[in-house]
Amino acid sequence: MSLDYIDAHAHLNFDAFDFDRAEVIADMHEEGVGAINIGIDVATSAESIALAKENKHIWASVGCHPTEVRKDFSTQPFLDMIKEDKQSCATLGVAQRVVAVGECGLDYFRATNRDADNQRLQREAFAAQIELALIEDLPLILHLRPQEGSMDAYKEGLDILEYYSRDHGDKLRGTAHFFVGDEDIARRFLDLDFYISATGVVTISESIARVFAGIPIGRLLVETDAPFAAPLPHRGQRNEPAYVRHITAYLADLKGISSTKLAETLLSNTQRLFAL
Repeated sequence: MSLDYIDAHAHLNFDAFDFDRAEVIADMHEEGVGAINIGIDVATSAESIALAKENKHIWASVGCHPTEVRKDFSTQPFLDMIKEDKQSCATLGVAQRVVAVGECGLDYFRATNRDADNQRLQREAFAAQIELALIEDLPLILHLRPQEGSMDAYKEGLDILEYYSRDHGDKLRGTAHFFVGDEDIARRFLDLDFYISATGVVTISESIARVFAGIPIGRLLVETDAPFAAPLPHRGQRNEPAYVRHITAYLADLKGISSTKLAETLLSNTQRLFAL
């Protein structure tokens, strides 16, 4: 299969696709669209791996979303998944299906996730998953969602990443998923050589579009976060990985380059980061 696009963040295992998952995946294949399918806990990480093993144009991440963190959190189940994937793929002589750790990070959007104990658990789980990614030499897929009107989760998350970068700058890498930060936050990610991922929000928010106008194309990824946050012209509908072409076209117009050239760059960026 020849790929023209890779959706850097999708959830095809979610129940929004239960009634037509096979058709959506077939459409992706037909339109030259691949996807990184994202785990948010142990169960969905296992589902993502299963989906990736069944479809050559889908890859998997394993990790724990910050709102799913519990007091008994451990990275051991994710480490076991990574090791089993490496072993089974080596036996079959095929490329690994697990290509990243995440989505992981900090989420302070809701008040229930902002009490001191919850924030401590989130920080500890985030640090543990950073260390897992470093040990296994995998990129991170970051979920950093601040409370409204703030950049708090971004700032705290970047403080943690910059701490690890002091000793592991050559191995620490990843992407800021569903980026809605400002120019200063974007610059801190770029200083770490992280990628920054655009969603359908860029097609409807002038402020977010202005930020992305200043991000070099060599540091951009594109994603749908399907089934959420569909871009124009599908706003309000269920999102699908094939809709990355709409986000790509919008970004190309924003940057004054051809959609074909940007698509090629985004594809190359995604392949490089995830070693596809």
